[in-house]
Amino acid sequence: MDSPNILWIGFDQIRFDTLGWNGNSVCQTPNLDRLGSEGVSFSRAYTPCSLCTPARASMFTGLYAFRHGMGTNCDMYHALATELPEPQQLLHTYFKESGYRCGYLGKWHVGKEKGPGDYGFEGMNLPGYGDIQRNPGFKNYLKHNGLSYTPEPQIYLNPDNQTLIGGRWGGPVESTPAHYITERTMEMIDRCHSSGTPFFIICQYWGPHGPHMPPDEFYGRHDREDLEPWPSLREDLSAKPYRIRRELDDFFRDHPKTWQQAREIVGLYYDQTAMLDYEVGRLLDHLEDRGLHDSTIVVFASDHGDMTGCHGGMMDKGLLYEEAHHIPLIFSWPGQWNPGRRKDLTLNMDIMPTLMRSTGLSVPEGLDGTSLLDALQDRPQRELRQELYLEFHGLRFLYSQRALVTDDGWKYIFTPSDRDEVYDLNNDPAEMNNLRFNPEAASKVAELQERIRLAAAGFNDPLQDCLSKFFGIWYTQSGQIDASKFFDRDVQPARPQGKSEAGDPL
Repeated sequence: MDSPNILWIGFDQIRFDTLGWNGNSVCQTPNLDRLGSEGVSFSRAYTPCSLCTPARASMFTGLYAFRHGMGTNCDMYHALATELPEPQQLLHTYFKESGYRCGYLGKWHVGKEKGPGDYGFEGMNLPGYGDIQRNPGFKNYLKHNGLSYTPEPQIYLNPDNQTLIGGRWGGPVESTPAHYITERTMEMIDRCHSSGTPFFIICQYWGPHGPHMPPDEFYGRHDREDLEPWPSLREDLSAKPYRIRRELDDFFRDHPKTWQQAREIVGLYYDQTAMLDYEVGRLLDHLEDRGLHDSTIVVFASDHGDMTGCHGGMMDKGLLYEEAHHIPLIFSWPGQWNPGRRKDLTLNMDIMPTLMRSTGLSVPEGLDGTSLLDALQDRPQRELRQELYLEFHGLRFLYSQRALVTDDGWKYIFTPSDRDEVYDLNNDPAEMNNLRFNPEAASKVAELQERIRLAAAGFNDPLQDCLSKFFGIWYTQSGQIDASKFFDRDVQPARPQGKSEAGDPL
């Protein structure tokens, strides 16, 4: 069989529960629903980190951020790394070496100065977050097609019109960056198809990451009256880390405090999602028109989710809650993989190993991501993940957190600078009832602490020593130098002169 083509479609900051295919009865995503019905959808997919740079670097390397080194956004003042320290870890190089043409269109955000073109991708080469509106290619596209737009900012999260969260694009869908990226992606598909070369094309849209600015045809598409309130919008935050309360009070001072306020933001988020879904439909239709439907693996995923007013009105991401970490993940290869839903615990950094195995490439040893090919091929006898290990290193400031999501529906969140959290996702999916200090959950808490401690050690997380000692395990095998261990623990320290064994003066 000839090598299949690959089209990887990515959204920026889309929640799992936004798609109609995943149970949303309001948000209009008919094309993603079509992809879900034709493909294999993973209902328990997560991002390892709810932040753009670390999540994207993990997707493209198959490694946790504490291994690839980009723990925070590359273009922030406190960036842990502005460029990928070891670019040879990017797994698309294996596809290039095997004869694939590798293309990249859209958002990159895996380096401040270097873009995908610097690593061998064809297509767009926008480093950092990517200021597409100032890009000469986008400007020429607008001019050539007689298009324009006039943004209408409407909702801000801070006084004096600071921190824009949403409004109206002020132009037709054809004038949006998303439409332009779709056009460029289809052009690349055609070039590769004409040359007879298999392609591996990554198309990464900037939305629905805020500010949510839907174009004219999609603005107001969703009736705000149809939107049901988030259960956690008005929750008591006293059992949450203090950081959340302060971020609401000081960083998002005009955050939504009522559902009437929040639903306007959610409505814009849905409107923009519907526009992106339209663009996905154009890509899927293009594959069919070119006769590439059956010979192309299509993947859809997000780098991470979005809070959109949950947990007291929190916005953006950077938390270890389900809204920010639980993401959609769909693989489709008509005629090869039977459509259906899978409940395997998965990560978006499993995408690359899965595509490699699906195309006959060897997967490098030592990756943190794993191939999902067995699940895609309905192989029942396979070793399933018992848990997922999640990380966070800070968004607007350095802030270490780790989390464990278990196969039986529990989550432990470790926050060394504040209180820990434990949630029973089976009975508390909105994560409003922190059971960490509930005596009735003490045995489960102890079990989860041991599991997250062992997971940290198993992945050789630099935080493993801290995590173990916070749980009362003083002697670890991390190999980190511990100056407090003045003596070798295997040697009985000499008794100081002038003291009895009890420590009293002789």
